[in-house]
Amino acid sequence: MAIPKTVSTGLIGGVIGEISHHGPTRVLTAVLDSADEKENLFGRVFTHVEDASGTVEAGGEGSFAGIMINPKAYRIEEEYARNGTVGEFLSMGEVFVKLSAGVKKINAPVVYNAVGELEAKESIAVGDKVIGFVTRHLESVETPLLCAIRLTEIPFPTATTEGE
Repeated sequence: MAIPKTVSTGLIGGVIGEISHHGPTRVLTAVLDSADEKENLFGRVFTHVEDASGTVEAGGEGSFAGIMINPKAYRIEEEYARNGTVGEFLSMGEVFVKLSAGVKKINAPVVYNAVGELEAKESIAVGDKVIGFVTRHLESVETPLLCAIRLTEIPFPTATTEGE
């Protein structure tokens, strides 16, 4: 076997929804209550359901609750967690996620859409809610785009509109 002469530049290992590196973490437990329970996937963003205390939904319009983590701790019969079950949601720490789009840049801002899917962007636009940043490793080149992101509980940075 020859001695390797190159270093892999993309992330090649990890489980979506698992904490990627030890360090400070903050986790919330809440009951799942999404409009479509098939969107209750690990590594996705969940927000608080405004009219129901202690419940969260995938994506949504409420305040940020966290990214659903710890898939190995649950016994689920489907590819998703069912509504009415309790989940763990990371709001501070580093976690493996699946990106729908990436930019191959450390510290790229990560935003989410209406169903909680994540995307890394070159720069943020008006209305984007940045929940974290690509950390330590570039995302994988294979689909799904496996990535480690860092959440630090910063307020949502927003893009300025022209004239501000």
